[in-house]
Amino acid sequence: MTHFIIIRHGETLWNREHRIQGQLDSGLSPTGVAQAVAVGRALQGQGVQRLIVSDLGRTVQTATPIADATGLKMELDARLRERHFGIFQALTPEEIQQRHPAEYAHWQARDPHFAMQGGESLMQFRARLSSCLEEIAATGVERVALVTHGGALDALYRIATGTPYSTARDWPLSNASINDIVIENGAWQLRGWGEIAHLTSTEDDFA
Repeated sequence: MTHFIIIRHGETLWNREHRIQGQLDSGLSPTGVAQAVAVGRALQGQGVQRLIVSDLGRTVQTATPIADATGLKMELDARLRERHFGIFQALTPEEIQQRHPAEYAHWQARDPHFAMQGGESLMQFRARLSSCLEEIAATGVERVALVTHGGALDALYRIATGTPYSTARDWPLSNASINDIVIENGAWQLRGWGEIAHLTSTEDDFA
């Protein structure tokens, strides 16, 4: 059995602007930096054996204080990147609707096979994430921390619970939240979600 402790990166400047990051990058805000430190403290003494991180800047920035706090070496894996949003990247939803109305409508319909120009579909995104976690689980490691992205959290939640993309999301994807998924003999199970109690000492309220 492999227990995955899955962490979304800390708040970024583009998160504050509601701007689509995808595989572009925006640095952590001061709040995001404080959140990353808080996650590191929360993982101390938790028996985590590996720290595997999306290779984008905001996740690496989040994982650095976690590595410092736990003494773990940061391992980068591009499969943990956010979904590639193609022509939507760096835009707000309002800007996408104005500039690309037809593709915006497909996006809002949550068609799992739709890929915006230059981007990837939800099914392509899901496949690379699931293959990553299943490959890690096959190594026999018991407790792993992953630092990834909000879209990745949504996809992993759906895999673990069997929730289809046609179902609107009603679960949180909070910055610097701690989320728990177990894979045992190929079966996925959700063990905990959206934990943010460790953030109560940071400068803002992230509920």
